[in-house]
Amino acid sequence: MRRAVALLAVFLAVPACRRDRSGSGVAASSAGGTAGENAEAVVTGKTGKVQVLRAVDGSVEEAKVGDRLSVRDALRTEVGEADVAVDGVRVRLHEGSRLELKQVGKQNLRARVRGSVESEVVQKGKLDVEIENSDAIAHSEGGHFFVTADGRGVVAVASVTGTVNVSGGGKSIEVNKGQVTRLTKTDPHPTVPVEALRRVLLNVQWPNQRETNKATLPIAGRVEPGSRVFVQGEPVAVGEGGMFRTEVPLRQGRQKIAVVTVDALGRRKQVESIVLRDDSLPDVKVKKRLWQWR
Repeated sequence: MRRAVALLAVFLAVPACRRDRSGSGVAASSAGGTAGENAEAVVTGKTGKVQVLRAVDGSVEEAKVGDRLSVRDALRTEVGEADVAVDGVRVRLHEGSRLELKQVGKQNLRARVRGSVESEVVQKGKLDVEIENSDAIAHSEGGHFFVTADGRGVVAVASVTGTVNVSGGGKSIEVNKGQVTRLTKTDPHPTVPVEALRRVLLNVQWPNQRETNKATLPIAGRVEPGSRVFVQGEPVAVGEGGMFRTEVPLRQGRQKIAVVTVDALGRRKQVESIVLRDDSLPDVKVKKRLWQWR
């Protein structure tokens, strides 16, 4: 009799154990779901000046490696860069850029961008890049690609490896390895992807007179559409056709003027010239060849 009672107790205990295990599984699943809902991106690297803009209280602080970012938090770079990551997705924010998180999951990220970002998406990762002041979106589930957006509607998306889906203006196309597509404010549809130029395009038009008593120096030039331009480290607006023009402040004395472009694939080119500002110089009247290409 005692043996029968003991066997009955063991028999009844087995389902209870199973129910406990099942309950533990549900609890673990719920915990995992909560973690997914509260997922955060992490700042995994930075150089130079990078700021974090917190959505909760509107505070702005210097970014640090290890900072955790939630939805609506943003990163802003000046002369600096920052890496943001979740499992399977890494995004590098280049200089003079801004990134705001729109959605964050364990292996997926959605962000709104102005400036330039470089992204690496591995297996199981997903990334959507929204473009500020545009309805364009770049989507990747595997590959290495760049997105450049000037905030005024000029956008370039280039694939280094893998495929990127680019949509805008109700049209969607696939950008394959080594290709570039562009969108503009006047034509918000992605262009047919083309092979990237073998060399970085930067033509600068310098004044023929390199000695002046003026406080500024006019500079103009041309780059590949969708490229970014910096003169003396400051960003310069680039037109839809790739033309740019600016006035460079001059200090007294001899100085080097540097013009840098970064194309859709993140490649850089720099052109320099030496200029002298001397207020004692007489005014010069130039009738012909005011500009000189270099």
